[in-house]
Amino acid sequence: MLCQHADMRESEWHVRPVTDPSVAIDCAADLVDANPVAYSVFSTVAASLLKEPTRFSGAHWWAVEDLSGQPALVAMQTPPHPLHLPQHVPGAAAAIADHLLADGERVTGVNGPKDAVDEFVDRYLPASGARVRGREGIGVYDLPGRAYLPWPVQGDLRLAGEADVALVTSWVSAFMLETGDHLNDPEATARRQIGIGKVSLWVVDGRPVAMCWASHAFGGVVRVSGVYTPRELRGHGYASAVVAGASRREQEQGHICMLYTQLANPTSNKIYQAIGYRHLGDDVRLTFEAH
Repeated sequence: MLCQHADMRESEWHVRPVTDPSVAIDCAADLVDANPVAYSVFSTVAASLLKEPTRFSGAHWWAVEDLSGQPALVAMQTPPHPLHLPQHVPGAAAAIADHLLADGERVTGVNGPKDAVDEFVDRYLPASGARVRGREGIGVYDLPGRAYLPWPVQGDLRLAGEADVALVTSWVSAFMLETGDHLNDPEATARRQIGIGKVSLWVVDGRPVAMCWASHAFGGVVRVSGVYTPRELRGHGYASAVVAGASRREQEQGHICMLYTQLANPTSNKIYQAIGYRHLGDDVRLTFEAH
């Protein structure tokens, strides 16, 4: 149980670097089972690297172990993305910071629960000389009940297929530009998500007007993301409809749905709560200046 580590000092942690995604998955297996929502990003990325080893260059993980060798936290970085701390375990984030500093390693930023991020930067920033360039609040949501649409929306849900690759690729590119996220290859992302049958389209009179996709299930949890409606088609409830429909499909397969939102976008946060998503808490994403 993670609670037994609550009073441990940083000196009582051992940080083990990992470069093999299969080893990282093994290290985090009990943690994923205990908290699949917190480890959703870790699970999705690590599993994808088993099939696509070149998807990220320089992907690596750090297993923070207690004195018995039991992992209490597995952090991840897939450059150029920030260091990802899935949850807060007191002392573990500081131990990772100490390990990075001792090895002369640098990260482009950090994200995760606020307490974990604060603990990391309190140790890392003064010693590294890095400065915070950007800060973003991230809402964490799950779906405790059946997804529903509280208002009527014209159209129907369907899964994207091979014929939709070009459209989905263009929407992935536009989505990433709007959110400021990074993807090495939008077409590869489109083909990957379509190939696993996880891209949902909302279609009106035969024309796709919105999309979202879901991850594979890990610990029974899927993460809904990639929600996008072209600007000229917004304001009709299409994003709400596609998310609600995709979420219901996943629930019918026995999965628990979760998603992340940008707290700076109150519209999307309001929409997801109207569908039935529940706000669990907030994460923080910091980016650092080059140093």
